[in-house]
Amino acid sequence: MAVTRKTPTGKAKPAVIEAKATTVSVSAPVAADPVIPALQETLDASLNKAEEMQEQIRRTAEQGVEKTKVIYEKLKAAAEEATSSVETSLSTMSKGVSDINMKALDAIKANSDAQFAFVKALLATKTIAEAITLQGEHAKTQFETMNTQAKEIAALIQQVSTDSVEPIKATLTKTLQVSA
Repeated sequence: MAVTRKTPTGKAKPAVIEAKATTVSVSAPVAADPVIPALQETLDASLNKAEEMQEQIRRTAEQGVEKTKVIYEKLKAAAEEATSSVETSLSTMSKGVSDINMKALDAIKANSDAQFAFVKALLATKTIAEAITLQGEHAKTQFETMNTQAKEIAALIQQVSTDSVEPIKATLTKTLQVSA
């Protein structure tokens, strides 16, 4: 607290008043309260339980992370294997389609050659009876040839289909066996 005093010249001069405080403490005997130690014990037990729960939650979380990693690795491996089997299947199918096309082109060439040979032989006939006989023989031969060609192409298509699906089928079977 500041107090002002007037000086003889009439100017106010601040004066400082200092006050000293002394601390007084009173001590009274405290009675032993049985609730405080029990409360401290309960608090300590609660803290221990909380620490145990935190540790258990941490272990559970770590186990969950490890299981997730294992599942991820299995899924990744399965995806890579599936991709590989699809690539193998497509490669097999591509080669098979190429083989089928070559077989069809060979059949077309053989049929064209047979047709040209027939026309050449037909032009060399001297009578109509000879031409009719030649026509019958050519038709029978062409029917048998085309029937054989169709069976060969069908068998090749069946083989390509089976070979193309086999890698995917094997991967799927393996995946289902691992899952079970």
